[in-house]
Amino acid sequence: MAPNKAESAVKPPSFRNLMTFRLHMVARHSERISEQYYRKHMDLSLPECRVIGVTAGYGSVSFKRVAAEANLEKSYASRVVSALVERDIIARLANPADSRSVLLELTDNGRNVHQQMYQLALQLNAQLQAPFRRKQVTDFMQFLTTLEQVLGRGEELIEGRGDWPGSSVIAAAPDLPTSAADLHIALDQGFARRLHDLLGEYLKTQK
Repeated sequence: MAPNKAESAVKPPSFRNLMTFRLHMVARHSERISEQYYRKHMDLSLPECRVIGVTAGYGSVSFKRVAAEANLEKSYASRVVSALVERDIIARLANPADSRSVLLELTDNGRNVHQQMYQLALQLNAQLQAPFRRKQVTDFMQFLTTLEQVLGRGEELIEGRGDWPGSSVIAAAPDLPTSAADLHIALDQGFARRLHDLLGEYLKTQK
């Protein structure tokens, strides 16, 4: 029996229209670009850059905090730190407050590496922001700040107990874009598409 034309014309809802899907795709592009970028210019992996950046921000810091803030599983973070120790970028120190743990800090060479890495990060950010107006970049950063706050309430999100402004609208119509009033941001779809296209173009140049 041939399918009814009206039935065949109805397309199932697409996850590609959801913000979470778009965020995951952009994040994957961003991580891939960053990995290629820092390996090319610094011979460093993205996890190594994260460990260097976190350590630099504290001066002396516990391994546990570095692993947590770099978002790395402890056994993997340990291997990353060992590789950086071998390259004289990070030094392990005894922790006077806890003999069972160690402190990490950048060596003199590590501080030079961090300065170079930060300058490269500024250049990469400038390239990504170049097609956009200053207000668009500011609005996007505000959006990310608000989104981080929402995601920080992870258990409430998982259990569907979120009570932030606009949550009832999102729950009722998940395929509709959230308004700026709901989340106090001004990120338009065109901006998101341009960001996605820019990341895609950059990836092509790295092949």
